Amino acid sequence: MRSPEKLRAEVYRLHRAISTTLDPMQRRDIAERAFELAQQAELIANLPSDVEGLWRSITHYSNMLVATEDQRKRQVLTQLLQDAEEKFQQISSPKRLSRQRRAA
Repeated sequence: MRSPEKLRAEVYRLHRAISTTLDPMQRRDIAERAFELAQQAELIANLPSDVEGLWRSITHYSNMLVATEDQRKRQVLTQLLQDAEEKFQQISSPKRLSRQRRAA
């Protein structure tokens, strides 16, 4: 799972790059990327910490992915979906192990 802190550091680096770039189109592209990464960092930081909440988030992102035709949005949603699924696996795995140990 991507770290919100690392994404925020990349956003900061991109903001510095904007200030040193003269080409307006390149500045716009960098700003768009920084904005996308900032949004992703906050979405990842705010993913629920419970299995049910994460499952709802995964379902939500899956539905959004199916509904969008924009390729860039599809890439972002695919990555967010992967992050949510990884967190889901991290949270649900220890519970499964605990149940198995108790049953034994």
